[in-house]
Amino acid sequence: MHYDIATDKATEKEIDITVPTTELDRFIEIEIERMRKDLAIKGFRKGKVPKSLIKTRYHDSLKAQAMNDLVTESFLKVLAEKKWRPASQAEMKDLEEDKDIKFRLRFEVIPDFEITDYIGVEVFQEEPLPDDFLLEQATKELREQYAKIKETDRPAAVDDFVTMDIRISENDQVKEDKKDVVVHIGNRDLPDEINKALVGVKKEDKKQTPVDKLLYDMYIKKIEEKILPNIDDDFAKLQNFEGLEQLREKLLENAKKIEDKRLEDAAKETLSNVLLERNQFEVPNTLIDSEYRTILQRSNLQDSEANKERFWKPAENRARLDLIINKIAHKENIKVEEKETMNLIKAMGIKLSDENRNDVISYLGNVLVKEKTIDFLYKHVKISKKSRIISPKEDINDTRSLRNRANRPR
Repeated sequence: MHYDIATDKATEKEIDITVPTTELDRFIEIEIERMRKDLAIKGFRKGKVPKSLIKTRYHDSLKAQAMNDLVTESFLKVLAEKKWRPASQAEMKDLEEDKDIKFRLRFEVIPDFEITDYIGVEVFQEEPLPDDFLLEQATKELREQYAKIKETDRPAAVDDFVTMDIRISENDQVKEDKKDVVVHIGNRDLPDEINKALVGVKKEDKKQTPVDKLLYDMYIKKIEEKILPNIDDDFAKLQNFEGLEQLREKLLENAKKIEDKRLEDAAKETLSNVLLERNQFEVPNTLIDSEYRTILQRSNLQDSEANKERFWKPAENRARLDLIINKIAHKENIKVEEKETMNLIKAMGIKLSDENRNDVISYLGNVLVKEKTIDFLYKHVKISKKSRIISPKEDINDTRSLRNRANRPR
């Protein structure tokens, strides 16, 4: 085999390969032997069909499989010799068959890059939310959790639930016509015009509201309100606590754990952004496209120019971060035992089969390696505390930038 490099970019390669036709003949013979073991043709016992008959009858399929094996072997030899790590499948073009077989392979590779300064990264971390605020929020969530829904005759207010029939039209053409739709007044997923229009409506009211080019016709069928429980000694005892004080202690304990996890996740996000800024290199389009399509799938979105403009850069950052984390894991010899992967599979309730076993174990093993690597880096960060400005709610108004802040793709 002989090859020449036609394109030698950081992530894109094209190679022209020349192989003697005798190599193709060798692969055809290998394929005949493989096929012959299980082949049964009338007049011949299984495994005893003459090679010449197999070669004549299955010539096209034999040649196609042999060519595929030849290309694959040639590709793997080049990768091994050049120490390239493929990021995509090889695309074959310009096939010529004469005395020699010639073809060109185009593929992408993971670029060579060095990574340093990943130990002892400085990240800013805000102070934990005050205990009284955490307890207040936890108590509100508990009341919401045990709220009862009750139909009411009064006019609808924010936080009520409205059951209605709704017809959406555009230019007198009906776009949607739904019955018994339940909406929560104040839900930010609803258009502002609809939230405003529903405040004050009563049962059997009819309401018509324009939203941009659409017209919403609504018929109100039911209004329900939330009845929030009082959090007192009686409530606490119903939850198997000795009294209100013990319940409050447990609420605060759980809330502080959640707050600690929030701060840790924020620090890890900042750490990831620092790694991205310190390690700029070209990322193969194949990897970016894979992350981009994952984002679309998880968001239930379609591919479009608008979405590509919106999500391509986050997908690139995500792909680059994966390469960085994998590089660190390799340098620090961070590995995952098979037992750890199997425990995760069991915890997730995933059923393994012969078809998915290897793929699932490999994928989740890689996920665990990345988590371990991030945890390893987090243990070595230098935390600089960032004081709060006005109140525990200032996150909404805090426009001060953290060092190296960016949107980490998820």
